[in-house]
Order: sequence, then C-alpha cells, then structure tokens
Amino acid sequence: MRSDAAISLERRRWFLGASVGLRASTVDGVVIAARGRGLEATVEIVSEGFVELPKPIAVTLRRHLHGDPLPLSEAAELSRQIAELQTVVVERLLHEVDLDARQVAVGLSGPTAWRKIGDAWAPETVGAPELVAEATGVTVIDAFAERNVAAGGTGGPLDALPLWLLFSPPQWSSAGRPTIAVSFDETIDAYFVPPRRVGVEIPPIFWSPVAPGRLLQDELEQIQPAAAGKSKFDKVLSDWREIDSLFQPPIWRPDLFDLAPFAAAADGRVDDSQGEALLRRFWQDQILHAIRADLPTSAAAQRIVLLGEPLGIDEMAEKIRQKTDLNVETAYDLGWGPRILGPAVAALLAFSFLERFPADVTMLTGSKAARVLGRATPGSPANWQYCLEQLATAPSGKMPLRNAV
Repeated sequence: MRSDAAISLERRRWFLGASVGLRASTVDGVVIAARGRGLEATVEIVSEGFVELPKPIAVTLRRHLHGDPLPLSEAAELSRQIAELQTVVVERLLHEVDLDARQVAVGLSGPTAWRKIGDAWAPETVGAPELVAEATGVTVIDAFAERNVAAGGTGGPLDALPLWLLFSPPQWSSAGRPTIAVSFDETIDAYFVPPRRVGVEIPPIFWSPVAPGRLLQDELEQIQPAAAGKSKFDKVLSDWREIDSLFQPPIWRPDLFDLAPFAAAADGRVDDSQGEALLRRFWQDQILHAIRADLPTSAAAQRIVLLGEPLGIDEMAEKIRQKTDLNVETAYDLGWGPRILGPAVAALLAFSFLERFPADVTMLTGSKAARVLGRATPGSPANWQYCLEQLATAPSGKMPLRNAV
C-alpha cells in the first residue's frame, strides 16, 4: 500500500495500540509507524502481539461485560489485572521493536461494558490507564467512546476513520479506488473506505452492519442440535434472513442486539456437523448483500479485505471471490494476524488525538459535532513533554465531516 508520491520526509513517529474485545480472551497489541502529519500521514503496521487472559480473569471479565456488574472491590481488582496484562503487551512490543519509551504514545481500547443510566447507555471502560502509564512511562490515551458519548454520540462505530487512514494511503492523483473492509468480531461490519487525496476534503465514508458474528457462534453452541437426518439447514438460513433486527443498527452494540430470534430459528433444526457450515454460508451471504444493497456502487471498489479470524475465513474468501469481480484478501494475505483490527484502531485513535483531528464520523456516531476523541494520562516527564510537543505542532485545521455518511 505505497503512496504514488513522497508526502513527507519527516521521521517516523510510533504509536502502540492495545485492545480487549467483548469475547475477553486476549489482550491484543500492535505497533504503528506514522510518517507525516494529520490526514496526510502515511501509516504502517510494524509489529503485533497478544497475551491470553488467564481463564479466571476471562470468565469474570466476560460476565461483567455482558451485564453482570461486579461489586466495587472486585471491579477495582479486575481493572488492576487488566492493566497489568496491557502493560505486559506494551512492554513486549517496545522491546521487540526496540523503541524508546520516551517517544511513544499508547492507545487503549476496551474492554468496555455498557450500563444503562436512565434512558441512556453509557460506556464503562474496565482498566486503569494510570497504572499502564506508571509502569511503562508511556503516555496513555483512552476513553474514546466516552468522549463521543459526551458529544451526544452513541459511542461508535469508531473504526471508520482509522480504517480510512490504514487502507487509503495519501495520493496526489485521483486514480485511487475504494476498499471494502469487513471486520469479524462479536459482530460483523462492512466499511466503504474511499481513496485519500492530498489537500482534498475527506470523502464520504460508509458503514453497514452485516450480521452478528462470534455472538451468534456462541449462541449456537448453547442450543439443542437436531437429531441425525433431521437438519433444516436451508430453512434456518432462510428464516435468519427474514429477522427484522438483522438490519437494525446499532448491531455493533452487542448488548443491545437480540439474538433470541436467531436461536429460536435454529433450535433443534441444525445438527452439530452443520453448525459451522451454516455460519459460514450466512456470513458470506450477508457480506455480499451489504456490498450490493447497502454500500455505494457509483465508485467501483477495488478489493474486499476480510479482517479477523472467523470460521473458515479462507473458504469464505473463495466463495465471495467467485461471486464478485473484486479482489478478496484476508488479513493473512496482507501479512497481518487475525487480531489486528482492535489494537490498530486504538493506535490510530491515539494518533488522531495527538494530531488534533476529529476521529468520529458524526453521521455514523450521531454526535452533535465532530470531536477529538480520547483522554490522556501522562507517562514519564520526558514522554509527556514529547506528546505536548506533538500537540503544539499539530496541524490546526478542522477536518470537514459535513458530507460523511
């Protein structure tokens, strides 16, 4: 993904990202190098890694994230444990890439529990950024969803701008073509990522909720399988497509998404041997539907990138490839691991914080105005001074988001 022109000769700046999703199985990390300033910077994934959550922590965290609040003392201990694991990931990546901790910023994303306050929902990030900053000496930037909610938004989706920076290198020409990025996690989302031109206002970025992902996979494991020879594979697939909530956002908010109709449609009708095949078929059909029905067709996309590690991703990529004229790639094809998206988004949101440009697309998040997302927890005095210098010299213009939908 090289640019067609040298945008900047500035030295690279380093951003780390660490992320924990609702599945609560790993703490994922990534190192991103940025060259240039603001929306005209080029970004590159340099390294990645993860640590597994010990089972007792994972079980407690998953229960907490899915609506079972912990007593204050247990919640505080859980936050401390998560911060320690995030610290391990950050320190490993610093050592692996041989980075000077005085000249790095870290973005933390999640784990996030959602709590209802009155008629509204508010994000509650589990963790302790001050402990990560103290242990590593690196300035930590987090609470991206909280800042969006404070501006009247719904807390997401916040992946749109980071994906635009990652998949659309800055170009002087207008020859670039869009990319469709599909993320597989608890839910599946599709983003229409337009090309990025130097000196031109940000073009429209589109998002389409595709389907429940690992949430549905977990749900199917809990239902009664069909007796041998009694599977209703095609009927279940047809019934799932007719469920109204399938196309009602916010599908990216798993705690608000009702899986009961999906479980009821499959209960006792799909045998154990066909469960994975059913999911793959459903997911690939929904991706194709989103591309044809929900995302723009006026600007021909160049490729589809499948991010994540769903069941049989290579098989799904091949099936989608057979039904479209687009180049279909997976994270593996790009030289990345399957856990790249969450920490990459966190790192690029930290980059946007220090570069002082809004990272929420208001027509997607619903915020009343575009805001610079995040809050900073200073690291060592030298590291904090470095971050202050980045803030002081950041480009001052506001990013136009009026046409982003």
